[in-house]
Amino acid sequence: MPQGSRPSGRPIRVLVTGGGTIAPIDEVRQITNVSTGSFSAQLTEAFLGLGAEVWHVFSPNALQPLKRLAQFDLATLNPSAEFARLRALHERWEREADRLHLVPLPHGTVAEYAETVRFLLTNQQIDAVLLAMAVSDYEPVPFMGKRPSDLQELNVTCFRTPKVIRSVRGWAPSVFLVGFKLLVGAEESELIRVAQQACQVNEADLTVSNDLNTLRAGKHTVHVVDPAGSAQTIGPDPAPAAGLAALILKKLGPRSSV
Repeated sequence: MPQGSRPSGRPIRVLVTGGGTIAPIDEVRQITNVSTGSFSAQLTEAFLGLGAEVWHVFSPNALQPLKRLAQFDLATLNPSAEFARLRALHERWEREADRLHLVPLPHGTVAEYAETVRFLLTNQQIDAVLLAMAVSDYEPVPFMGKRPSDLQELNVTCFRTPKVIRSVRGWAPSVFLVGFKLLVGAEESELIRVAQQACQVNEADLTVSNDLNTLRAGKHTVHVVDPAGSAQTIGPDPAPAAGLAALILKKLGPRSSV
């Protein structure tokens, strides 16, 4: 992103997307994925803590930033400490609420997601976009009504969906674009190779790759890769969201205070 393109006197503006898209089979059945939107919510929280203004786009079942932390733990052995934690969370929300713009996707389809990202990028002065939403690669043509439930087999033919990230440069040519790749059981070298390739194909400034197995094991580690293949590993301790947010803000240049 060209330096000096952000007007002075305002915080850096970031668009973060999270959760999994939904592909209807019929009016009662749907295809989705395992994404909870937790990492995206953590990213938004990290950006807010660093002074950024954030538009957070999320699918219907995704965890929401700050709200995900507002659950009272009835099993706690120290209710007073839990109350203090929630009070501190409320105070944080009061400080940051005016810089957080929650953008829910009512249906969570790929088409709805693409239109929402397009609208925000063409109507807001976004400096960086992090497309962490788990977007369906395939979806069926939905059946009107409900398919019978007594069928011995239910065959569903799916078709490729458009790659939303590949439209971003047309909507916002100078935005700092960050893509995400999730693999399963991949070696670090493969994670970096695939991320570099994704940077080049998607015209992304960075691609963040991670492996589902390390995530499920509670050892979430991400590899931040640029188009030249230069990689930086963040995590598992401390958790990678804060480190990734700080890295991106550093690459964007000095930010204004809020």
